[in-house]
Amino acid sequence: MGRIQRETVAEKSAAILRERILGGELSPGTPVTEDAVAEDLGASRATIRQALNTLLMDGLLTRHPATRVLQVTTLSPEEVRDIYRARRFLELGGVEAAAHASAEQLERVADAVRELEKTVHSHDVTGFVQADIRCHVEVVELLGSRHLTDAHRHLMEKLRLVITATEQQEALVRENLKERLAVHKEFAELLVAGEVGRARANLAARLEDAEEVVAAEAAGGG
Repeated sequence: MGRIQRETVAEKSAAILRERILGGELSPGTPVTEDAVAEDLGASRATIRQALNTLLMDGLLTRHPATRVLQVTTLSPEEVRDIYRARRFLELGGVEAAAHASAEQLERVADAVRELEKTVHSHDVTGFVQADIRCHVEVVELLGSRHLTDAHRHLMEKLRLVITATEQQEALVRENLKERLAVHKEFAELLVAGEVGRARANLAARLEDAEEVVAAEAAGGG
């Protein structure tokens, strides 16, 4: 029973750290040590070690090549572009699968866009990022493969290391929130209408534009 309790605390600790990383509270390159986290969360070093190992395996933490100290992962431009190559494979594949999707599956895509619209009206930048990710996840869901969906979620989580920092430049985001929402809505409408070719072109263009922005941020150009 004690072992189960320790694992539960470790999972909760990992969840707290994950949220701090993906929420931008812990930025890329920030050192993360057992002692500091254990004191902050009021947990044992052994428990925190488990939590940190989980985040290490998930790619959210890496070891500094010289000091071997754990730190929040910093994605290189090359890694960003590699993630986008994988995203194209999965998401454009999802668009192709839409031709055989059920009305319920397509409605989930439309619902994700409606959620995105709510964040625009409330000027919720962080919510916009999360809702945008859900839109893309729902497209991959059309493939009908849990393994592919899980792989895509993992890619998107790593990408948030850069996207969160980029998107939370609120002035920049609010300049084009409505424009970006309009493109998302057009995509969902095309998908539901069975216009697979045009929906594919819409998504491909957005992925290409996003890749350039996020790769530039990773290179320090944002």
